Amino acid sequence: MKFLSRVHRTFIDLPLRTKLVLVFAFTMFMVAFVNIYMHISINSVVGTIDKVYASNVSLNQLMGALDDVQENMFRYLNTKSTAALNDYYLSEQSYSEQITSLNDQPTDNELKLTEKNIRNISGEYLKLTAAAVAAKRGRDVELYRSIYEDASKLYGYLDTYINELNNARFKTNAESYNTLRSSLKYMQTFSTVILFVAITGNMFVLMLLSSTITKPLTKLARQAEQVGKGDFDIDFITVESRDEVGVLADAFNQMTDSLQEHVDQIKTRMAEESRLKETQLRMENSLKESQLIFLQSQINPHFLYNTLNAGAQLAMMEGAEKTTLFIENLADFFRYSVKHTGQTSSLADEISQVETYLHIINVRFSGEIQYVKRIEGLVERITLPGVILQPIVENAINHGLRDVKWGKRIELSALEEEDRILVTIADNGKGMTRKEIEAVLVGQPAAIEMDGQQHRGTGLKNVIERLRIYFGIHDVFEIASDGPGRGTAVTIIIPKRSEHGA
Repeated sequence: MKFLSRVHRTFIDLPLRTKLVLVFAFTMFMVAFVNIYMHISINSVVGTIDKVYASNVSLNQLMGALDDVQENMFRYLNTKSTAALNDYYLSEQSYSEQITSLNDQPTDNELKLTEKNIRNISGEYLKLTAAAVAAKRGRDVELYRSIYEDASKLYGYLDTYINELNNARFKTNAESYNTLRSSLKYMQTFSTVILFVAITGNMFVLMLLSSTITKPLTKLARQAEQVGKGDFDIDFITVESRDEVGVLADAFNQMTDSLQEHVDQIKTRMAEESRLKETQLRMENSLKESQLIFLQSQINPHFLYNTLNAGAQLAMMEGAEKTTLFIENLADFFRYSVKHTGQTSSLADEISQVETYLHIINVRFSGEIQYVKRIEGLVERITLPGVILQPIVENAINHGLRDVKWGKRIELSALEEEDRILVTIADNGKGMTRKEIEAVLVGQPAAIEMDGQQHRGTGLKNVIERLRIYFGIHDVFEIASDGPGRGTAVTIIIPKRSEHGA
């Protein structure tokens, strides 16, 4: 008791600021300690629980992928639809990737042995589905029907094995789950006890503080409550002590005198801010409406893609191979644009889109444009905003190579250089002046003449803005040219700290 009395006296003699700091420091320490302990303990158990049924989820996904392979193969064999064939290849790839996680080593464990059987049968099954699709494409009806029957048998075996493995895993996981739930209940009870102890300690400290400063503050709080309700007709607060509470009371009295004036000023400012926000919202709504009207006026890419696929099939039936290849490339071009506009993409996919685009353009230019590619290392793995390279190539053709009298060439390179990656698209066309380069980099591309009309290209401005937003830096784009007739090189600068998978 003497020790507690001495602590109480020492605490009372401390300045008010020191008291508050000590109380809040102790409270925050206790709260932080309890929260961290409960967070780590409970999350550890919950994380373990989450992992319990991960194997069942994986097997369900594997079963779904197997069903997709069987269904898409059946659709293609019965319809010979290009979409069904594409779906088959996608589902076959997904299933192939998933079975790699299954056990392939000799073992005495029954579950692992079942996994190995599923993996081996899956390999045979995928070989049969691929053979059936190949026979269908070769129009060998009897062969693909026979292979399809064999594949369906293996599909039945796989379905049975996977379900049996899933049920066995579920039983094992259920036992682990019950054990972990018991541990979690114990952890919750223990954490509750710790929290109760922390609350009790905080209450003791707060009671110690309240006996020294809360009484004079109670009157101040009542007066502040009246002021908070808008009642400024109150008596001044008189506090005999001249400590921090007394200073606070004097300041409150002075504040009350001028508060009404401040409130009126604030109301005036709020009214003005409200008016400005309303004007800004109207402007934003008008902009969004304009953008919506613009988007609605564009060609529906999905409709165009489906129409092109139909045209490709018709050309294939008529034996027009070059026309079929052209239309398929055009369909791939629009499909990529629809899928990746506003999304991210790998550099490899972007380069593939450029090559598809150049195939289409070379039909128009009678194959005049020569394409050269140089890729070093594993830079194709990096990610960047979708539909970035194709607008640059299109800009190079429209601005640089159009109407030139010499051989047209586009060079694409992707190289590593110290702490960055450089992706460059160069042409040997008309070249640019320094003034024209600066105009493009500040978002004011010069007008160009196409098909007898003046057009103002905005593609590069859009590309630059998206690159800056994606990588979070300003210097992501360079344009170099030795002048008229000397060609132009456009370089995208990607910092290695932002490679996103490189």
